[in-house]
Amino acid sequence: MPLPLFLLTKLRAFESVARHGSFKRAAEELHVTQSALSHHVRHLETELGMPLVLRSHRRIELTAEGRQLCADCAQGFQGLEAAIDRLRRAARPDTLTLSVAPYFSARWLTPRLGRLWARHPRLHLQLHHAYQPADFLRDPVDAGIGWGDGRWPGVEARLVVPGTLAPVCSPALLATLPRKPRPRDLRGRRLFHEFDAAHWSAWFATAGVEAGPLDTTRIDDSHALRRTALDGHGFALFFTALVREDLDAGLLVAPFAHTVDPGSAYYLVRPADRAPSAALQSFTQWLMGEVTSAPFA
Repeated sequence: MPLPLFLLTKLRAFESVARHGSFKRAAEELHVTQSALSHHVRHLETELGMPLVLRSHRRIELTAEGRQLCADCAQGFQGLEAAIDRLRRAARPDTLTLSVAPYFSARWLTPRLGRLWARHPRLHLQLHHAYQPADFLRDPVDAGIGWGDGRWPGVEARLVVPGTLAPVCSPALLATLPRKPRPRDLRGRRLFHEFDAAHWSAWFATAGVEAGPLDTTRIDDSHALRRTALDGHGFALFFTALVREDLDAGLLVAPFAHTVDPGSAYYLVRPADRAPSAALQSFTQWLMGEVTSAPFA
């Protein structure tokens, strides 16, 4: 018996509410009001003749029937999405949709695209910029280049650029240090980081310096952190692999050879349960060639 369209809409609403555990977040995902979602779920409960959601003032819980239906709905919608994705990719075999971290894209990937198209002129590349790693169950992408530890469930990850960090600053700020600066000279200076203040402590330890308590400022965007260093506001703990162009141009300087590994890096990722398309294989081959011949930017 065909599933009525009105019931499919209500199931989609219920699955989102159940997955998020929140009417608010589900409404944001589906771009509808919370009131509309609540009506869909209540109508579904009436249609099925049983409660699915236990509502309280602060949170919601699923009944046993709700938990079972949620799991079945998730499996069904994932199957539909996978089928649509297969048809879309089969219709456009030369198209590759790539999720990519914005700073990596701007500094490393996009300046090299001319070489990609010179080798693969028929490859139609679409870049989707995102700060979070690709979610292959939700995002219509074939692969991604993202920042993380490389241990994401259900994906195959290949290292692209290591995540080592080192202090960088403007030439003018460097001139305020002793002529032969030492790592301990940064104690008491204004320090910036993107991810975790503990990375500064780890860097001082690597340099053999007992830094003590540190007062550092977090700037959680690579573009803004780089700009802060360029403008001479302080010393930024920054990617060694993505600052070479600024160093070569004399815009920034790296006073010390000591680095710290934050435990993360940039990885190329793809779904482990999905065979790579010809377009993705061509891109991967080109990308890893670039990593070998010119790893820094």
